[in-house]
Amino acid sequence: MKRIIMGIIFFTAGIIHFLKPGKFAGIVPAVIPFKTFIAYFTGVLEVIFGILMLGGKVRNKHLTAMQAFLWAVFPANIYMYTHQRQLGLSHLPKWALLGRLPLQKLMVDMLGDLKK
Repeated sequence: MKRIIMGIIFFTAGIIHFLKPGKFAGIVPAVIPFKTFIAYFTGVLEVIFGILMLGGKVRNKHLTAMQAFLWAVFPANIYMYTHQRQLGLSHLPKWALLGRLPLQKLMVDMLGDLKK
């Protein structure tokens, strides 16, 4: 069940990167260049991860890559929380943005539970 949940999360998030690339480019921390490219690239990775998870073809090396990916994008979640107003996210409650931070760790742990 964890594999299916994570597959849906990754696949859906990846598709949304292509539907709203500007939103995802906007949460890339200011010091990082090529924001739109990064938005699309991370979207591609998430779609691939989702397909692997949903297709049942996932191996430990894939799970490790997914965990590394989640830690690599973690700064974007911190950036969203610390730059909420500048990013036009004032409509979101502060607690929701803060809640994304431990959610990332939970997802990493769920992936770890799937390792054989």
